[in-house]
Amino acid sequence: MKRRTLRGQVQEGQVKRLVVDDGRLNHGYRVVSFHVAPRNPSDSAGDVYGTLSLDYDSPALWEFGDNRQIGWAAAQVDQRPLAPFSLIDPDHVVIMDLYIQGLVGSTTTTDLINYLIVLEPVELTDDEAIMTLIKERSQDDLR
Repeated sequence: MKRRTLRGQVQEGQVKRLVVDDGRLNHGYRVVSFHVAPRNPSDSAGDVYGTLSLDYDSPALWEFGDNRQIGWAAAQVDQRPLAPFSLIDPDHVVIMDLYIQGLVGSTTTTDLINYLIVLEPVELTDDEAIMTLIKERSQDDLR
């Protein structure tokens, strides 16, 4: 199974679209790994937090009840090496696009946040594709 790696940087407070939509609804990706890290690991105020979501309008804050959010990650830097945290909803498939956004723990700095995401391709039946599209929307989303 061929994996796809997405890596780069996102500006704190911004939403970045990671293009994974290939136009085929029966073809998707499962996120198997999601990590964030500060741009400057020697900065003691370099704690960073990231959210992966299926919708541009999903909030940056972690909301586990929001079906559009599928991954959460953090890296804390103080007087020790990076202390990573990563949690991925195991019951998801990305059919359309994937979005990342992040926050820096320090209120005095705005900086870039490094990310690394590993995806595995998933083939879906027509019924699975329809259910996945429905699940991508938050249940209280009125759009």
